[in-house]
Amino acid sequence: MGAVSRTPTRERLLLTAERLFAVHGIDAVSLRRISVAASQRNNSAAQYHFGSKEELIRAIFGFRLAAVNGRREDLVRALVRAGLDRDPRALAEAMVRPLAEQIDVGGSFYLRFLARVHQHPGASAYALPAMGLEGSSPEFTHLIDLALGHLPTAVRRNRLRLGGSLAVHATADREQRVHEGQAHDVLPPAAFVEDLVDAVAGILAAPVSARLLTALDPTAPQPVPPHMAEPAALDRPAGARP
Repeated sequence: MGAVSRTPTRERLLLTAERLFAVHGIDAVSLRRISVAASQRNNSAAQYHFGSKEELIRAIFGFRLAAVNGRREDLVRALVRAGLDRDPRALAEAMVRPLAEQIDVGGSFYLRFLARVHQHPGASAYALPAMGLEGSSPEFTHLIDLALGHLPTAVRRNRLRLGGSLAVHATADREQRVHEGQAHDVLPPAAFVEDLVDAVAGILAAPVSARLLTALDPTAPQPVPPHMAEPAALDRPAGARP
């Protein structure tokens, strides 16, 4: 994504739109409402600068993601240098920490905005994976493939999507709690981040059950539950029939 031009008017519109989308939802906020809330004399200012709501949303991502993606790239380079490129927890940290650090940005509504876009029915229109919403750049996906190569491809992709979704919505909830002064009611900041990293790592690295394999391919031979398995010949009493 190219650099986003930053004029005072454009930046005020971006921050106002981010806040209104975060609080009220994507569909509840019009471009005109954003212009008015940003104290623009021209009620069409948002439309003039961005053209459409979709382009405005893309511009918000462009405004925010340089820092988020840059931080993720730093973490990925560090874990590769440390030989942790196949460690699910290190990969989970590269997903979580760049988002969690946005909580500390004073007055930020970005994570709640991110969660709103993530759950919007038209989310695919915003090219979310390409914007780094789920930590799913091609390079990161390649590392996931190496670390979780023992999992079926469809399961790996789903795990990455689930982990990204948890990271987005958990950090958005935390941002809201910080805004309301309730964040420390659950966990202190450092513990929250480590706990979320543990949770995402658990999603990525969870073993694949026999039932999941059957659901993926119902025609495959189904494993026999241990309590129904026939005892091995060596375990049978002498003279017993098979």
